[in-house]
Amino acid sequence: MEDLILKTTVGQYSFTSHSCRKSIFPKMTLNSHARIDGSSGNEAADVLAKKATQEGIPTYIPAPRNLIKGLLQKESIIRWQKEWDNGDTGRCVHNVLPKVKTIPTPWQRPEIICVTGHGPFATYLKRFNIKSNDSCGCGNMGNPLNYATSCLFTTSYPLTKPSADLEPLWWKRVMSNNNSKSKIRKLIYFIAENETLLFPKDGDNYPRTQLTLCTHILSSSIHRARPSQIQQHNDLKD
Repeated sequence: MEDLILKTTVGQYSFTSHSCRKSIFPKMTLNSHARIDGSSGNEAADVLAKKATQEGIPTYIPAPRNLIKGLLQKESIIRWQKEWDNGDTGRCVHNVLPKVKTIPTPWQRPEIICVTGHGPFATYLKRFNIKSNDSCGCGNMGNPLNYATSCLFTTSYPLTKPSADLEPLWWKRVMSNNNSKSKIRKLIYFIAENETLLFPKDGDNYPRTQLTLCTHILSSSIHRARPSQIQQHNDLKD
């Protein structure tokens, strides 16, 4: 019977097949809907279809754990370096250590204090309102560079003062030279032990500096101010 229906004319076939369909599936209807612009489903399908033609199907290849670990570490170093180069803080340390690395730099505590400036320095104490000014007892600005190169009270640990444009290079060379680092350590010990000389009385704020100086970094050898240095400073003031 079915073969006979298929061999009939187009008009007869269409009518007969439609009648058969209604008798077999009386509740079934077929409708055609035009594409509606703005449909989220259609738009998402278009985006995925376009992405598939451009990128292809993702391929997953099993890899050893060590390989994945190495790739992640490499990517972490790249991102870390970008953050370090574009950051707003730690610029003084960036001048000395421009490249990030996972191996710690072999600096002792006095060297870290000197490079970061976070220690017994007038500029650091003023930052936290422990001193009302950032001047050293010699009259210059009390930052690490002054104590290391210009201060009259620290002439026993002399380092050559650099020009402003060569200061980053100066820090790199100082912190890579063992003799210079030894002077830095002695300098920090000296500053922590001679606060009354380097930090002249600052009104009511002065006693508070006793609580902030890094006395815990001192070793058994104490470096106190020499009388000749004190006398030299008094002569200059007069």
